[in-house]
Amino acid sequence: MKTRINEVTIAEPCLQNWDEMEKGEGFNFCKACSKNVIDFSGYTNAEIINVLANAGSSICGRLSQTQLNQLNYHLAIVPTNNRNWMKYLGVLAIGMSIFMMDARAENLKTPIEITRDINNKTDDKKPVVPKKIYGYVIGADNKPAAGIRLVIVNTDFFALTDKNGRYEITLGDKFDVSKNQLVVDSIQYAAFLTLDFSKEKQNKLKLKKAESMIMGKIMIAPKKK
Repeated sequence: MKTRINEVTIAEPCLQNWDEMEKGEGFNFCKACSKNVIDFSGYTNAEIINVLANAGSSICGRLSQTQLNQLNYHLAIVPTNNRNWMKYLGVLAIGMSIFMMDARAENLKTPIEITRDINNKTDDKKPVVPKKIYGYVIGADNKPAAGIRLVIVNTDFFALTDKNGRYEITLGDKFDVSKNQLVVDSIQYAAFLTLDFSKEKQNKLKLKKAESMIMGKIMIAPKKK
């Protein structure tokens, strides 16, 4: 049975180092307390609530203060006596998806052109994947950022920037072009770029300060009947 949640808090933030924990799929393992710590940083409000509501035991998680504030704000506007409360979560998820799509659209600089042959038949050939992609990372001061680790989301492909802020990633012939999100893997900085596989050189990626994250045992206050 789902727990009806009224408020989410992390009363005692954990002081363990997230980057030094053993990495898992969507979580890190904390040896200090022998628990998996779920990384909620990429979750929507609806997804976080769903995980917490279905949890059979206490959960340790990692999320930003902004996420925590937004989560409790949306929980506050969900009617207490409405049995169809999951519908509200669906609306929240859609809203967050639209926000993410708008944010990613800022990085789409090159329009996608659909071509047809002289017989008006669509070209069903697989897209050609470049052998490599490269680009430059700059800081807020517009100077080259060295030593920045970049990762293509949901793949094992990554790179480090050199002293000129340049990175290069060699791709295989069977690389899945749907994996097109390049992100900064850092606790200090945050940035992402939608890759354009029609060319090797990518748009510049500008760093911004990452929001501080909170980690610890997540406490929930059930809704009163």
